[in-house]
Amino acid sequence: MKPFTFLIAAAIVVTPGAPVLAQKAQTAKPNAGTKANASVPISRDEAMQKCNAEAAKWSYRDFQSTNLTAYRACMSRYGQSE
Repeated sequence: MKPFTFLIAAAIVVTPGAPVLAQKAQTAKPNAGTKANASVPISRDEAMQKCNAEAAKWSYRDFQSTNLTAYRACMSRYGQSE
């Protein structure tokens, strides 16, 4: 029972508190993870070419839903979703 208690105590000490996480969230840049900037529109043809290339990284035969989700997310980033 003591090793389990030690692991719980170690996890509490190592895990950052809520104030640290809140501070990191406030200092994070908005849209830092996106590849496309929504304020710079590109044509639908260009977006389709880029998104097809990104979705092609996933084999359609093996990962159909992942392939389609990657394509849809990419088109949404470029503001081309319907």
